[in-house]
Amino acid sequence: MSINISSVIKRPIFLLMFICFSFHAYAAKILCPDNKEFDPLMDKAIKLNSENKTKEAIATLQQLIDLAKSIGCEKGQLAATKNMMLVYAQVGNYKKSLEVSNAVIHLALQQKNYKTLSTLYTTRATLYDELGLYEESLKNSEEAIKYAKLIPEEDIRHYELSFIYFNLSPYYQNRDDYQVLYYLKKSKEEIQKVKDNSKDISANKKVDMLISINMNLGTYYHDSKNKGRDIKLSEFYLMEGLKLLENVKEEINPDTTIDYYQAVMELYKTKKEYEKAIEYGQKVLTLEKSNSLPYARRVTYMVLAKSYLGIKENETSQKYLELFSKLNDSINSAEKEAVEVPVKKIISETKTNSEKQIKKIIIISAVLILLIVIGFLIYKRRSNRILHEKYQALIDKLKTEQKEIFPDEVEIEENPIESVKNTNVISDETQKTLLKKLQRFENSDRYLKKDINLAWMANHLNTNTKYLSELINTHRNKNFSNYINGLRIDYITRKLYENRMYRDYKISYLAEECGYASPQVFVIAFKKETGVTPSYFIEKLNKQFHTEAETA
Repeated sequence: MSINISSVIKRPIFLLMFICFSFHAYAAKILCPDNKEFDPLMDKAIKLNSENKTKEAIATLQQLIDLAKSIGCEKGQLAATKNMMLVYAQVGNYKKSLEVSNAVIHLALQQKNYKTLSTLYTTRATLYDELGLYEESLKNSEEAIKYAKLIPEEDIRHYELSFIYFNLSPYYQNRDDYQVLYYLKKSKEEIQKVKDNSKDISANKKVDMLISINMNLGTYYHDSKNKGRDIKLSEFYLMEGLKLLENVKEEINPDTTIDYYQAVMELYKTKKEYEKAIEYGQKVLTLEKSNSLPYARRVTYMVLAKSYLGIKENETSQKYLELFSKLNDSINSAEKEAVEVPVKKIISETKTNSEKQIKKIIIISAVLILLIVIGFLIYKRRSNRILHEKYQALIDKLKTEQKEIFPDEVEIEENPIESVKNTNVISDETQKTLLKKLQRFENSDRYLKKDINLAWMANHLNTNTKYLSELINTHRNKNFSNYINGLRIDYITRKLYENRMYRDYKISYLAEECGYASPQVFVIAFKKETGVTPSYFIEKLNKQFHTEAETA
């Protein structure tokens, strides 16, 4: 049984400490001096949060936000909104925390509160990192640096920059070893600029930060995956931090101490100084008893097992190996359960959501199909009504049309004086004569000639093509092509109306009968002239005459 206990740079619980500190810091301030209700309510929210009563704390903070808005207390509104963001972050609701943070940005910018903006963007960077959105995390860290540099209080500015750089180093872990080291050293440079007797940053906060930086520098140089691994430098930084840790006057967060002792323990195990590794391993176990950290205990059990084996105390080594094995199984089981429960919940929710989504899609599809069907029926009904109106108009025209009778043939006198083949100047008398000829042509059925064209007709009427075209445009309101099509379609509609036999003919025969070489061209021309197709016209005619015959 073995476990990889290679050191990795740890983003310590320092951020959590920072969040808690930022939250509790407001308790000591009078945020809305003109309102006696606000500050006690803030104390209540802080107390509820410390008791892990998250829902009640959030509800109280929302009450504070509403109160601050109503009394115009901008500082109070900013404090309450920021605290709500931090509460959501503490309980792991990162998306909601990020959502609330947008309101904090707006308020902090209005008040030019650069410290809050720096803290805000640092928190957002960590939240995005937890969500796996690393590029967004980096962008927010850069924003945090920008606002931290604008903080007027010198010591606060250095502390904030140190904290931001400290949290940037894990971002580059396994990406760029140089950047990891660069930001750790930048963090150390900034924290060392904070004065020991600063009125803004307590000595304990400064030392706590230095301890964490030294631990990460020591861990960086100890990491076997790091190309720049240097055990001597690792020991140098770890011993420097250890000296600070053991000489600090105020109490240091026990989790930080456990992490530090564990880093020192692993260093000594690597150096094969097993007695010292055992010493710090036992210190870890002593502290861990009152601060349950099973992952730290698991690593410590394995290091102790290997260290006791290194000094030939096989029985003790076996004891810690068994403890490790038991704890490892327990952790793996808990992790599996922790994964399975939400996964099952997600699967269940996904199934429910899928069923709801399918039902929704079916309903929407049914509604759309119904609307399409209704729309189609309305369109069809309207189209049928329009077609029927056009058909009826055509029938009425055929019933009431009075055809003028002219001779079928027109005798053309070859008179050079009256011929207008080569001139555009024509007398009124000649125009009247040509119009009569045009009328006789229309009654002659010569327009059924398949190869008829403007030149042939001009020659037939003893005029020129240009004048004939203008005459047709002026007196028939059509160009030559539409004029001929109109005559042909009028002819075939009369035949279909007057002679039942024509209704039995195929479309191709009807097309040929009225001068068209192609049935397709005939159908297009028929619909253009009448508004209905030949088939529709024939069908309606047959029905009409059948109905009239039955009622006769």
